[in-house]
Amino acid sequence: MENDFHSVGAERAHASELLNELESDRNHLAQRLDRARWLAPAFALIAAAYIATPILPGEGGRSLVLVAAIVASVLLLGEYRRVTGVKLSRFGFVEGALFVAAIVTSLFFFSVSLGLAASGLSWWVLASALAGFVVVAGLVNRITASLRERLRDVA
Repeated sequence: MENDFHSVGAERAHASELLNELESDRNHLAQRLDRARWLAPAFALIAAAYIATPILPGEGGRSLVLVAAIVASVLLLGEYRRVTGVKLSRFGFVEGALFVAAIVTSLFFFSVSLGLAASGLSWWVLASALAGFVVVAGLVNRITASLRERLRDVA
């Protein structure tokens, strides 16, 4: 009988140790996500550059900025994965909704910029780009915060 109780106690201690290691791993991964605080401002800068393209002369400059924005976004995602070990393509519903909101926000401010440039108010395009920067940075911060919380809450 005593051996059975000792065996159960040892199994409980081992299970407890494994759960503690799992919790430590989750916390370590969440801390690795914190290393990439540059992600939100970098994506916001890309969005702001795109939003400000109506003040560029001709279509060539706008197309170049759009292609550069796409390439920079892909490179940022690769660097984020390298630094954190997390692939951002596996969004949950909340992260996906925030991503769509960031895209729609960028397109909204781009439309505002087009209207301002067409009205001859080119300097106000910079205000539109700044507003887009702030909103997109906030949304990307929310996406990464949501990812961190999901990592911590994984069972």
